[in-house]
Amino acid sequence: MKNKPVKVSLIGKSADNTYQIQFPNLKVPVNVNEDLYRRMKHSSRYEFVNSGINKKYKNYA
Repeated sequence: MKNKPVKVSLIGKSADNTYQIQFPNLKVPVNVNEDLYRRMKHSSRYEFVNSGINKKYKNYA
């Protein structure tokens, strides 16, 4: 049985190439580096939905 991809959202990007990703069951976004972000974008395990930058989160990176 194949698992469905996790639907995540791109919240924002900081000046030091750190990306904020929102996972469905977490209240705070997760900071990932550029390499991990690119791996996630090309992986079948993650599906990026509503990838517009959301203004409700502040960039703490």
